[in-house]
Amino acid sequence: MLIQEFKNMMKKRKLRGYSYGYAIKSMLHIFLYDCVRFIPSPIGELLRYLELKIFCKKIESIWIRGGTCFFFPENISIGKRVSINDNVFINGAGGFEIMDDSGIAYGSAVISEDHEISDPDIPVKEQPKLPAKVTIERNVWVAANCTILKGVTLGEGSVVAAGSVVTRSVPPYSIVGGNPARVIRRRKVVDGETMEQRAGNEE
Repeated sequence: MLIQEFKNMMKKRKLRGYSYGYAIKSMLHIFLYDCVRFIPSPIGELLRYLELKIFCKKIESIWIRGGTCFFFPENISIGKRVSINDNVFINGAGGFEIMDDSGIAYGSAVISEDHEISDPDIPVKEQPKLPAKVTIERNVWVAANCTILKGVTLGEGSVVAAGSVVTRSVPPYSIVGGNPARVIRRRKVVDGETMEQRAGNEE
């Protein structure tokens, strides 16, 4: 059984075009991060930051709470004064960037890739992945238990209500919620117009 699982892992490596060096580096990250993943704050935050500093594309914030999970850290950029709360899952396969002063509340997930499902004769897990970058711009708040899917950009100053599933990009200074998430209202007035009025005038 163990040998078969190892063969399956090598098959997936070949399917996704990973070199042996990259596969080893990825396993090293997973091992080291799991060693510090659940260590309580404040020591845990420091250790998680130091581990991610080695593997992430960019990280400028130390506030990474316990239970967080990072895959494909080489595609992940974390700006200044960012907070990532307990048990957040981030898949950076397609790229993930969170800019300054933004936060993700506990239990949320960022998924920057999806499965190809076009061939019903091949198990979904063996079909190619479809990556697309997720971007969270400045001063964005993602509330608890949200899911942000591939290709989404959360505009500056936007808020995602708890439990939402975001399948498309969110305009700046919008509050969105639901499954799939839709604009509930706007947060800001610019030059005497609400963001909603301005969007209507631009159409």
